[in-house]
Amino acid sequence: MLSVQDCDAALTRPGSVFETTRLTIDGRDLRVWARTPASFPAFVRANFAKYADNVLVSSPIAAPEPYEAREVLTFAQVYDAAVRLGAVLREQGAGVGARVAIGGTNCTGWVVVFVAVHLIGAVPVLLNNGLHIAAQVHCLALTQPLITLVDDQVAAQLAPVLPELKAKGVNNVWAWGTLAHLPDVARVVTTLDSLSPSADSVAAVRAGTGIGLEGVGPESDGIIFFTSGTTSMPKGVLVTNRQALHVIQSGVYPLARMALRMGLPADEAIAMATAPRPDTVSLLSIPLFHVQGCLTWLVGAIDSGTKLVFLRRWSVAYAIGIMVQEKVTKIGGVPAICTAVLQSPLLPKDFTLTATSYGGAQPPTRLPRDLVARFPGMIPATGWGMTETNSGHCAFVGQEYIDKPLACGQVMPVTEIRIVDPVTKAELPAGREGLLLAKGQNVMKEYVNNAKATAEALTPDGWLDTGDIAFVDAFGDLHITDRAKDIIIRGGENVPAAEVERALALDDRVHEACAVAVPDDVLGERIGVAVSLAPGARATPLSVAEMAWPRLRYPARPDVVVVVEGNLPWNASQKVVKADVKKMVLDQWERQGRKPMVDPKARL
Repeated sequence: MLSVQDCDAALTRPGSVFETTRLTIDGRDLRVWARTPASFPAFVRANFAKYADNVLVSSPIAAPEPYEAREVLTFAQVYDAAVRLGAVLREQGAGVGARVAIGGTNCTGWVVVFVAVHLIGAVPVLLNNGLHIAAQVHCLALTQPLITLVDDQVAAQLAPVLPELKAKGVNNVWAWGTLAHLPDVARVVTTLDSLSPSADSVAAVRAGTGIGLEGVGPESDGIIFFTSGTTSMPKGVLVTNRQALHVIQSGVYPLARMALRMGLPADEAIAMATAPRPDTVSLLSIPLFHVQGCLTWLVGAIDSGTKLVFLRRWSVAYAIGIMVQEKVTKIGGVPAICTAVLQSPLLPKDFTLTATSYGGAQPPTRLPRDLVARFPGMIPATGWGMTETNSGHCAFVGQEYIDKPLACGQVMPVTEIRIVDPVTKAELPAGREGLLLAKGQNVMKEYVNNAKATAEALTPDGWLDTGDIAFVDAFGDLHITDRAKDIIIRGGENVPAAEVERALALDDRVHEACAVAVPDDVLGERIGVAVSLAPGARATPLSVAEMAWPRLRYPARPDVVVVVEGNLPWNASQKVVKADVKKMVLDQWERQGRKPMVDPKARL
């Protein structure tokens, strides 16, 4: 099989869509995509013109499921609305480099605001609409947006703290939709329908003239994301245009590499990976404020001219109903979404999916093979990345992933990784587990107003301390074994939480699994787990443990198990909140008298 280096040499040659070049940017020596769009304003203008007649979004608007009303907008309709909003923003003082916050659930309004902000060269600040109010105030105060645009739910959340926000320098909180049903909120929050731009401003935004866009380039500030904040207050992640827009090439490069390894000539592999797929309909089950939802899915759809289908909220029955109604061909986001769809008896037997892409959590080992068995011809894809790497940093697709379900692929031509000793930072050889460092075109600029955290995470030459424990095999595939902080130390033995979770996921009854440490007076820590069950499954804590014990080495065997009805606790990014899981498991551990479960059938 061709090596990573062989593939890169064949696919990134001069003149290719995947051509690369070397640049020094802010002291970082980087290999970058030569054909990354120069800026978000240039990217959105070109693509919205190119795909004007294509449908971009289908979004719920009013009625209850499953017979909800939906609005369907083309690229041209979204663009026209974004031009008018851009004119409003411009008249309110927003322009190149200004920060404009966006907060709300996935909907056409969110997309219109995102496009409008980029049309005037401003910087969208992507608020997590699932945060509690203290964290929301923290994010706004940290980033100081000139204008904050939100949906009705976030408007209702922020209305009581508007004086506090104003005292912290955050003014101009507006709602993009009606607040007629929230009269108390409507009295203090301005709605966009009360603001009408002049014809001259609209014309200027449409033409892209007179608003300083010529000054926006690859190294200009592009987007502010937020870390998930599952262990502390979220950090603002500032990324440039070049760093975010790496997804244009990085999003399809693994497909070209797969085709090349399957025997296609380089030109045909490139053509296959970059060919238009106008029939693609993607179900977006993760929030747009998330780096994966925004870049991999929304920016990817804008680049390819394809349709995104939004959900009001996640539930398996609702999602499957919309999938059938909208003829969805691609799902993904986090692995739990694919697992839930696969396990549901509601999915019609003749329903077909052609692609999936997921990350953000450790997928079950069996998932890619199960997906292909259920949907022959599907191309499953996975990878590794994080907010600070602007989504995917390593990836692979198709048979390579099926054959190596514990791995998450190889680096892109514009990304690098190192595995180092966590203490000495000495680089480790292939096969040795250590701390994962990442570098590349895609790695963030900095944490907003947090020089200390930036210095702790980034070396001056651009190496990011990811906090992940990993190794690289002899072929170059990355294997994530755990987060550094998710190591459970049982009697001096290191047990990665992911090791336990993978074993639990092999149980057909288990939908989600999460492993955490519980305290022990003798061993220091023992293994606690919480699981949710597949539809229709039944299991007791002991039966879950009995199924997992033979698959685990002795120190990794769970001593306390909690079986949860419904999903495990998620944050708005659909990641399991380990702090909440830990509370549940600790409660059960105390009820057990801090005594481990014992298999009545065997002496362990």
